[in-house]
Parts: sequence; structure tokens; C-alpha cells
Amino acid sequence: MTTAEARGDRSTVARLSDLAARAGVGAGVTVLVSVLPVVGLVAPAVGAGVASWTDEAEAPRGPRIGAATGALVALLSLPLTFLAVWLAAAVSPAATVGVLALTLVGAVYVVGSGALGGYLADRIAAERASPHAAPAGDDATAPVERLKHRYVEGELTDAEFERRLDRLLAADRERDQSETRSRSGPADSKTRERER
Repeated sequence: MTTAEARGDRSTVARLSDLAARAGVGAGVTVLVSVLPVVGLVAPAVGAGVASWTDEAEAPRGPRIGAATGALVALLSLPLTFLAVWLAAAVSPAATVGVLALTLVGAVYVVGSGALGGYLADRIAAERASPHAAPAGDDATAPVERLKHRYVEGELTDAEFERRLDRLLAADRERDQSETRSRSGPADSKTRERER
């Protein structure tokens, strides 16, 4: 194993342990919020949002943190699930199937709403971080910077990175050309009429 591979393995372990710590924070907030009336229905989204909000990673990873939070909450509820299945089995096989189906739907809801909460927290943080009157160049470079970061982190292959970069740059050129045309189109025709 080379030094670079060992460094990469340590980096992966550090990222996973940080993700698990964030999920633990989110699960704790979820459990606390779940006892509140009405708000308890969106407790997984709130918990995941808090966990994502406190994340200091360079790349936004709210949906991952949210899904991990939801999965941890679902795992923590397993003892209650086993108890409910045991009680339902004493009643009838249909009750057991019903409890298992409700458990599955509940787990999907918790993981999904956790991912949504993490995503929304990332979006809110990004909107707050970006200045309101940013020059057009800043808007164009943000997606490119995120793409570069994903490439450096190893999330994208060389071919994927080049393809997505080409697509982003082409979209930027099209947007710039359409803005130029929209600004110069009517003014040019009026100027031509005046010159005649």
C-alpha cells in the first residue's frame, strides 16, 4: 500500500466518522423534537437540518447527512418495532404483516424526510453565504468550483468531470450570448432607424 492510498483510506475513515457523528447529532435532535405536538411530524427533517447546518465540510453533503440521520433513527426504533411485531403476532398473521408494512413505510418516511431536511439546510446556507448582488461571473464559477471539488474528492471520474465541465461552460456561453442579444437587439434596431 502506497502512502497516497493510506492517506486516502484515513481520509475516507475520517469522513465516515464525521458523517456518523453528524447523524448522531441529528438523531438526538429528532428524538427531542418528536415529542412536540404537530412539529413532531417533521422531526426527522428538523433533526437532519440541524445536523447539516452544523456541518463544516467544504462540499455540501446535507442529503447524505439527512439520510444517515433518518437511518440512525430507524435503527434506534428497532426495539419498539420488535415489540410491536411480537404483540401483533399474538393477535394474527394479518396484524403482523400490517405492523411490518407500517414499519417499512415509517422507515422510508424518516430516511426520506431526513434527506430532504439536509438538502434544505444546505440550500438555505448556500443562499445566505452568497451575496445578493453577486457579479455574473461569480454565479458561473460556483458550479464549476463545486464540480472541481467533487472531482478532487474522487466522486467523479476523469471522463465524467470533463463531460460535466464542458456542459457547464457551454451553458455559460449560451447564457452570455442570449444576454448580449437581449440587451443589444432592440437598441440596435432603434439606432438604425435614427440613423436612416
